[in-house]
Amino acid sequence: MGAERQASATSVDGVVNDDLDAVRLGRKLRAMRTDEGLTLQDLAGRAGVSQSLISQVERGIASPSITTLRRLAAALSVPIAALFVEHDQAEGGAEEFDGRRIIVRRGERKGLRVRRSRVEYELLTPDLNRAIEFLWIEYAPRSRTHPTPMSHPGEENAVCIEGAVVVSIEGREYVLGPGDSISFDSGRPHQVENRSDERAVLVSAITPPSF
Repeated sequence: MGAERQASATSVDGVVNDDLDAVRLGRKLRAMRTDEGLTLQDLAGRAGVSQSLISQVERGIASPSITTLRRLAAALSVPIAALFVEHDQAEGGAEEFDGRRIIVRRGERKGLRVRRSRVEYELLTPDLNRAIEFLWIEYAPRSRTHPTPMSHPGEENAVCIEGAVVVSIEGREYVLGPGDSISFDSGRPHQVENRSDERAVLVSAITPPSF
C-alpha cells in the first residue's frame, strides 16, 4: 500500500478548500463506523489497515488511496461510493418514474474523486439502491485505477468512449479504443491503465455495486 498524502495547509475549520472533500469523507467514514458500533480498532482489524491511518482519515488530515478506500468500504459492507455520496445528494434533482428516480442530468453527477489518484469517477446511477452501478471514469494521461491489480465479487462491463486504455486481467492485456467494450469476472485481479499522453474515458457497469 502506498503512503497516504497528508493535508499540508490550513484555513477555516483547519483546512483549505482543496481539503474540504477530505473532511467530508472523514466525517462520513466516522458516522458509518459508529453507526455500525465499531471502534477504530475494530474497523482497522476488518480492513487490514492501521488504526492511526483511519483516525487520520476521519479527521480529514490524510487522503486515503483507492486501495485503502476499497478495504474500508469492504469492511463496512458498502460500495466505495457510499463513503462519498450523501443520501440527500444522491436523490437531489433526479427525475422520477413511478416514484423512483431514474435520471441523472450531466451537471448533477456526483464526483467520486480520490486526491492521490489521477483517475476521476462520476456516479451515473441516481442513488446507491440499485442492482447495478454505472460510472463515468476519466483517466488522465499516464494514469491507472490502482497501484496493483484488484478484485471484487461480481461482473464488470465497460465501453471506451474516448482515448485508449489497457485492461489487464490476471496478467493478460486487452487494448480498448473508442467504441470497444469488455466484459469480465471482476473477481479476477484486474487493472485499467491509460498509457497514452491523452485523456481516456470509460463508462463502466458493475454488478453488484462495489465502487
